[in-house]
Amino acid sequence: MLSKLLQEALESERDFEAHLAPKICVVGCGGGGSNSVHRINGVGLEGVDTIAMNTDKYHLAQVKADKRLLLAERSTGGYGTGGNAELGEKVAYEFAGEIEELVKPYDIVFITAGMGGGTGTGTAPVVAELARQHGAVSVALVTIPFDIEKSRFKTAFRGVSKLREHAHSTIMLDNNRLLEIVPKLPVEQAFMVMDQLIVEVVKGITETICQTSMINLDFADFRNIMIQGGASTVLYAENEDAGKVVMEAITNPLLDIDFEGASGAMIHITGGPSLSLRKAYEVLNGVTEKLSDAAHIKLGARIDPDLCDTIKLMAIVTGVKPPCLPNHAFAPSRDSAPPWNELDDLVETRRDPFARVSE
Repeated sequence: MLSKLLQEALESERDFEAHLAPKICVVGCGGGGSNSVHRINGVGLEGVDTIAMNTDKYHLAQVKADKRLLLAERSTGGYGTGGNAELGEKVAYEFAGEIEELVKPYDIVFITAGMGGGTGTGTAPVVAELARQHGAVSVALVTIPFDIEKSRFKTAFRGVSKLREHAHSTIMLDNNRLLEIVPKLPVEQAFMVMDQLIVEVVKGITETICQTSMINLDFADFRNIMIQGGASTVLYAENEDAGKVVMEAITNPLLDIDFEGASGAMIHITGGPSLSLRKAYEVLNGVTEKLSDAAHIKLGARIDPDLCDTIKLMAIVTGVKPPCLPNHAFAPSRDSAPPWNELDDLVETRRDPFARVSE
């Protein structure tokens, strides 16, 4: 009798927590975004729904997602946009009703896309806009093309400028970093590195705000940090040493970020039963000392018996300066982005990544 009552109590608690948990989805826009969703769907993140949308019917047919939307009937015929981001945006607005129905049930909408193409670049800002209109926190996770892709880089900058107008925050992943850390990997495996990073970002944020902690961080904390706008980055690392876990997080080779002037951060650590107050303080201080005194900071901590001596650090830092695009692309402004054909003059000369690739 007692064991039955205990089981019912545990099930009731789980149901209560599930009811209170924010609803989260990841929307993959275009080919690159859909590929990321396909990988996330394969990992099977608990509490995260996946949505893929594309104008290419053949590519979309190969993608595994909870829901798929073909943006085809009215303008593209299902054969893609030919790299035309303006057409991608037009198609997205034509399907605005269908997109709204997909995103409106969610509290957090992650939007992933490869900037520089037609569908992803044109569609992602529209998805962010519609999600935001329905009260969701919209976070864009986008990849930036290689420097040698010339016109694609210009298109990417246009897309990021439009994302600034609609997404609460944007996390950028620069493909040029792959040339420095995995230059000899086969192409498909190299791009899987970026997909895996997107998986880790979504997984880390979801666990941080959905799992009960000693010092709790909840959806409201996440929202307050993310609505400050601009560019964001996610720090993640695991190590038994407090100093090393901070160093690994802030020197992630895939994230080339300048923390100067960062406007806010949500920092969460998870440790085993032996995690001391001194170690926890050392980790949290190691991140916050990189931020200005004016930064809005939220801290959280959780004990996980399975971790033993390992410390996990997860942090979201907003208002950072990504060097892979001009700084003015991320001013925390809600002013309308310039039209597609008026942005070419804003693109600045970038570094040559090949100069830093080891032989």
